Amino acid sequence: MNKEILERLELAGHYQKKALRALFPEEMGEHLDVIEQELKAMFMELAAEAVKQYNTSKKETAEESNTKTNVKKVDIE
Repeated sequence: MNKEILERLELAGHYQKKALRALFPEEMGEHLDVIEQELKAMFMELAAEAVKQYNTSKKETAEESNTKTNVKKVDIE
């Protein structure tokens, strides 16, 4: 993606956040901050778990391909 599109997406996200906050009374601002932090933490955990599973499956696939080649080790004297 080019830089301009990323900047527009970031600006759109900022406006979405402001619009959501406008729906609730100002007194709930602190609650929304806590909810936002919790959601960020949850997504970070999900991303970390996805990377961990991807790396594990990639490693298992590599090990399986090594064992399925039916290569026989031969000692040459």
